[in-house]
Amino acid sequence: QTCCPDLLPRPAAQTCRNTRRNIHKMSSTNAPASSVVVARLFLPDDANIAGNVHGGTTLKLMEEAGMIAATRHMSTSEASKASDGNCLAALVRFEHMAFHKPVSVGELGSCKCEIIFTSNQSILVEVMVTAENISKGKTRVTNTGWLWYVPMAPSSVDGTGKRVDWKPVQVLPVPIPDGEDDDALKKYEKAKEMYEKRKSNGNNDCDEAGESTPACATEEGNNKFDTFKNQYTTPSDGHSPAESEQVLCQMVLPGDCGVGDIAFGGFVMKMMDNAAGCSAFRHCRTNIVTVAISDLDFQSWVKLGDLCTVRSKVVFASSKSLDIEVVASAASFGEDTVVAKGLFTFVSIGSDGRAKNVPKLRLESEEDMQKAHMGKQRYEAAKAARLAGKR
Repeated sequence: QTCCPDLLPRPAAQTCRNTRRNIHKMSSTNAPASSVVVARLFLPDDANIAGNVHGGTTLKLMEEAGMIAATRHMSTSEASKASDGNCLAALVRFEHMAFHKPVSVGELGSCKCEIIFTSNQSILVEVMVTAENISKGKTRVTNTGWLWYVPMAPSSVDGTGKRVDWKPVQVLPVPIPDGEDDDALKKYEKAKEMYEKRKSNGNNDCDEAGESTPACATEEGNNKFDTFKNQYTTPSDGHSPAESEQVLCQMVLPGDCGVGDIAFGGFVMKMMDNAAGCSAFRHCRTNIVTVAISDLDFQSWVKLGDLCTVRSKVVFASSKSLDIEVVASAASFGEDTVVAKGLFTFVSIGSDGRAKNVPKLRLESEEDMQKAHMGKQRYEAAKAARLAGKR
């Protein structure tokens, strides 16, 4: 609707004129290409059984915002011009993500993204989610994460005019932050160090996002594993990983896809979070919440018409947290192809809203032992990092 200042009282008329000037000013100013804000109001159909917004819904919003930021960044690149503006950023890795605070139904969720690092063929996007109580005007940070994207462009067109054979393209680099922005420079240097370390560890098996194959077990590692097995005692009241296994399947529909009939990464992540939540519930039989995601890697695309299958199970349990291993696969007319793997960390919440102890894990096979041992190493490393950060 168009407001007419002449029909309004003088104070309201002045407000209307100021608003129109501000709108004109905003429309004539280009926002930074590396910064994106996506917002939405969370409704009752976004809630979990505890009445808070489902973690998978937040993940989907974060990935959507990250994709927009990375794709917009490439919009002025030579690759985008050569493909007639058909350059698309594909999610390849969720480096880490933390759930800091729950989000309530009725709050406004805003997802702010900023590109903090680029390599030759990958883009690292920092994502921060805030929740605002629009009645009280109070805002808090609820989620943070780093997402890696690889820009892709079609290299050919099929007989129907559909763009096919999507391949990675050269990334438009971001300027290195200067010394005046100390926070941005620290993030850039941390991202660069992390990228180079993962690439170095992966040798020739490392892709542009730093994904690498696991290193061979060392003699020291074997000794630690043997010690872990010798010290392990079977709990009388524990649950095995097999008891928590969960399988979810869903056909990929048009509403789940973006450009090129390729499913959004957020669609797959939401399924993975749903499956992980089911496994955590099977193990605890209490209200459970996602608190972190680590090492979530995408190895292939999920496309329109594929049957997406997600399998999950508990692989490690500390006193108050669970690590859930989740694997997503897709099948069209052939066998299932693994498309994503990740680790989801959950905690059990009591009636008082506080984290409570989780049932112990009963290990029944050599594979269970190995995964639990790796989980213990991750847990101890994360605990040491937290303690070091408090000093």
